Amino acid sequence: MRYTLEVEKYGICSNGTEASATTSGFNRALLEASEAGICEIDIPRGIYLIDGVNTESSTKPEENAGIVVPSNMTLNLHPRAEFRVAPNGSFGYSCFYIGEVENVTIKGGKIRGERYQHDFTGHGDLEKKKTHEWGYGINVHGAKNVEILGVDIADFTGDCIMLNAKGMLNVAWTTYRPARNVTIHNCRLDGSRRNNISITGAEDVVIDGNTITNAGIHDGCRPMFGIDIEGYGEGDIDYEEPRNVKITENTFTGNVAQSVCNFSGYEVVISGNNSDNSISYGYGTDTVIANNTLVRKDKKYTAITSLGVSAGFNGNNAAITGNTIKGFSSGIDVRGADVTVSGNTITELGAGGIALATFEARNVLFSNNNVHHTAGKHCCARNSSDITFENNKLNGSDITAIEIIDSTNVIAESNKIKRSKHGAVITGSSAKITDNDVDLTEYPGAVSYAIAFDKGSDVFIKGNRIPEPSNMAINGESAVGRTVYIKDNDITNAKCLIPIYVIGGKNHEISGNNITFNRTSSGGYGIQTKNTDGALVKENVVYSVSSFVLHNPIKTAESVNSRVIGNKIAGSLALNKTDTETNNIPI
Repeated sequence: MRYTLEVEKYGICSNGTEASATTSGFNRALLEASEAGICEIDIPRGIYLIDGVNTESSTKPEENAGIVVPSNMTLNLHPRAEFRVAPNGSFGYSCFYIGEVENVTIKGGKIRGERYQHDFTGHGDLEKKKTHEWGYGINVHGAKNVEILGVDIADFTGDCIMLNAKGMLNVAWTTYRPARNVTIHNCRLDGSRRNNISITGAEDVVIDGNTITNAGIHDGCRPMFGIDIEGYGEGDIDYEEPRNVKITENTFTGNVAQSVCNFSGYEVVISGNNSDNSISYGYGTDTVIANNTLVRKDKKYTAITSLGVSAGFNGNNAAITGNTIKGFSSGIDVRGADVTVSGNTITELGAGGIALATFEARNVLFSNNNVHHTAGKHCCARNSSDITFENNKLNGSDITAIEIIDSTNVIAESNKIKRSKHGAVITGSSAKITDNDVDLTEYPGAVSYAIAFDKGSDVFIKGNRIPEPSNMAINGESAVGRTVYIKDNDITNAKCLIPIYVIGGKNHEISGNNITFNRTSSGGYGIQTKNTDGALVKENVVYSVSSFVLHNPIKTAESVNSRVIGNKIAGSLALNKTDTETNNIPI
C-alpha cells in the first residue's frame, strides 16, 4: 500500500521551521502508517527542519534520534524535499535513524547537516566526545535489508551515512547485531566533517555508483575519508567487524585524506572506481583493489597504500590488480604480508616518488605491471622479505628501475628495464637478479650501472641481457662471508671500459657470461676483480667485435688465488702470481 504523507495532518512544517513539531509529526506519521500496513510513503516537496538529538540519552544522543524509520517501509522523497538538521551543540545526532529494523528504503531528496552552524563548545562530562564527530545524515544501526538510493546528503559533523552494529562481539553481556545487507546506490555524499561513509559493524554491504566528495574539508575531523571501513577492536579481539563490503563504480573527488580506507575490514572489494586520492587496504584482510582509475594533477600522495597485518593474523591476503594510476607522488606502497600486485599501469609520478614499493612487508609479488613516464624509482623493496618483481615493464627512471635495501630473499626476474639511468641496485640485502632485459641505451643523460651491489649483500645475478652498456654492466663491492654469483649474463657491444667489476670478498663465482665489446678506441677489461680471494672465473666468453683491442679480457692481477678456467678470450690474461689458470681458449 502506498500513501502520500499529509504534512498538515501531523503538524509537519514544510517551510524549515518548528523542528520539534516537525520531527514528532514525521515519527507519528510513520508509526501510524506502519501499524496500518502501509509500506510506501511519498514525502512531498518542502524544507523540513529536524531535531536530530535524543536528549534522553546523555551518552548516545544519535541513537533513536531524528526521524525513526520502522520496518517494512519505503520513503520516496520528492526531489525538492530537503531535510535539515536543526543547529545544535550535541556531540551526536541523526537526521534519519534506522535501528534494529528490516526492509527499509530511502529514495531521493536531500539531507543536510548543520556542521557550519554547529556549536562545538560543549560535551558535558564526556571528555572523549569533545570532537563532536557523531552527527549523521542516515544512521543504520543494527538494521538489515536497507537501501539508500539516489539521496543527496551533505555537511554533517560526523558522516553522511553511518553503518554500525548494536551491541558488541566477544562480550558476554551483550548481543551483537551488525547492520546487514545494506545498499547505497546512486547517491551524492558531500562535505561531511569526518567521513562521508563510515562502516564499523556491518556485513554484506554494496556501495555502488555514488559521487563521494570533499570529506573532511574546511578543518575536518580525522580520518577525513570518503569511505572508512573500520571496526573497533583491541589487540586481536574484534568488538565490531565490517565484512563483505563491495565498493564499485563510484566517483571520489576532493576527500581530504583518502578516498577509501579498509582500515580493518574483511572481504572487501574496491573495484571500478574513479578517484583523485588514495585507496588503502590498511590492516584489512582479504581485500581486492581492482580496475580503479586514480588520477591527480599535482603529483601528491600515494595512490594505493597500506598499513600492515591486523593483530592475530598471518597476512593481509590482498590483491591489487588492473588499476590505472597517473599523476600521484607515488604509485603502490605495500606493507604487511601476502599481497599480489599485478597488471597495474602507473605513469607520470613525482620525481621523488616510487611506483611499486614495499616497506616492512613479506611475501609480496609484483607482476606484469607497466611503469612509464615516471622519473622516480620504479620498484623498491625496503626492510622486507620474500619479495618478487616479475615480468614488469619499467621505462624511464631518472634514479633506478629496481632498488633493494635491507631486505632478504628478493627476486627480480624477467623484467624489461628501458631508458633508465640505473638498472638495479642492491644494498644490504640478499637478492636474485635473473633473466632481466636491462637496456639503458636510450636514457638521455649519463647512465650509471645496469646492476650494482654493495659489500653487505648476497647476490645471484644470472641470465640478464644488457646491451651496449656505456658504464659498467655489473659492478659490486663485497666482503668475506658474502656470496656473489654472476652467471650466464649476456653483455653485448659494450662501450664501457669494464663490463663486470667486483671488488673485495672471497670465493665468488663469475661464470658463463658472454661479453662483447664495440668500442671506438682500444682498451678495457671484460671481467676485472680487485682485492678478492679465491674467485672462480670460468667459461666466460670475452672479445671485441670492432677493430679495437682490449687491454685484457680478464684481469685478476689485483686479487689473489683466483681460478681462471675454460674461458674463451681475445687477448692476453692479466693474472696474479697466486692464480690458477687452465684450459682458457684464445679466439
